[in-house]
Order: sequence, then structure tokens, then C-alpha cells
Amino acid sequence: MANYLIRLQLPDRPGALGSVASRIGAVGGDVVSIDILQRDNGTVVDELGVGLAGDHLLGLLRDEILEVDGVAIECLRQVEGPLPDRHAELLDIATELFVQSSTGALLDRLVSRVRHSLVADFAAVVDADSTTVTVAHGAVPEDSVIRSMALCAVAPLSAPVGADETGPGPGDPSPTVAAAELVRAGVVLVVGREAPVLRSRERQWIAIMAELADHGWRELV
Repeated sequence: MANYLIRLQLPDRPGALGSVASRIGAVGGDVVSIDILQRDNGTVVDELGVGLAGDHLLGLLRDEILEVDGVAIECLRQVEGPLPDRHAELLDIATELFVQSSTGALLDRLVSRVRHSLVADFAAVVDADSTTVTVAHGAVPEDSVIRSMALCAVAPLSAPVGADETGPGPGDPSPTVAAAELVRAGVVLVVGREAPVLRSRERQWIAIMAELADHGWRELV
């Protein structure tokens, strides 16, 4: 049995998700997890963890899902090993952050784990005063570009986590970039992923990770 993550856009109406689950079951798939990533203007973005007998069924699976009225597939990817458990992962990362012995190791671990968890193209920490990149993992843009990303993307995330259920609007920063401040550390965590776009729950998750790391920083200085 192979594991897949399927990100869907569904109409926000009763029965839509049940219809999708029924279609997945019709090809022998097993829905084992559901993450609601965004709810906005009558549309829900859900990510389903699905067990499937093999990739020879993917074409049929896609066809069955798209038979449900108003449903679009945003992303489908195979997962090596078990499907992610966001709650367990949050505890695991928090534990890792709080056992680091230096501020440098703390920031490096934060960047590494956030990038890996979100399958992001890059993650980096930018100094809030000098706007220099201090830690980076992945295909990071040139310094001037990432500095601009940090300055533009951090403002919408200064609201309390959970305060906004919607994703980026027409006047907001690119939905492919998210950022969160570590106030005590004086840095900004910047995360970029071209596709699929970073949804509101993922942005909140980034903000939570940054806040946990900031508390860890306080214990080290």
C-alpha cells in the first residue's frame, strides 16, 4: 500500500467531502487523514492522506475524484513512509527546538524542519535589522529578493494565529511566500514554495514554529 497526499478544492457544502471519500473508496483507496487548510468564499481546501494499492490506480483515482461536481485537484504527491501527523510533528519539532545548545543550532534546526515539513523550495532566517540572510536551506533567492520577501510578507502574519481563515487576497503578498517574526531573536523566518501555494493553515503553522523557536531563543540567551 502506497501513501499519497491529495490536495483538493471543494465547494463548502454538506456532502462534498463525503462524495470525494466515496469516490476514493470506489477504487480501493483508504482515506486515513484529513487536514482543512483553508476555508474562504464558499470553497474549502482540504488535504487528504490516502492509502492506495499502487500508482497504477492514480489515473483512475483522479478521474473518480473529478466526477464530483465542483471539485478540483490542486496537488497529488506520493509520501515516502507514513503519512504526516501534524499534531505529533508539532510536538516533535518543539522538543527538538528546546534541546538545542546554541542560538545558531536553534535557527538552523528551525529552518531545516520547517522546509522539510512543508516540502518548501526554501526556508531562511533574515536578520530584522541588517536584512542579511543568516541561515538558509534549499534553493534560496538572491539576498535582495529574499530581503524584500521578508519585509513584504511578515506584516500579514503579525495578527494572532487563527484570527484569519482566508488566504492571501489581491493586495496581499505572493501566496508562494510566507514569513513570521521571531521578536526576541530579532529575525524573520521566510518560507517559499512555488506550488502548491501556501494556504492559511500552513502560514499559521509557520507562525507557531517561529513562536516556539523564539521561546527557545529566550532560554539560550
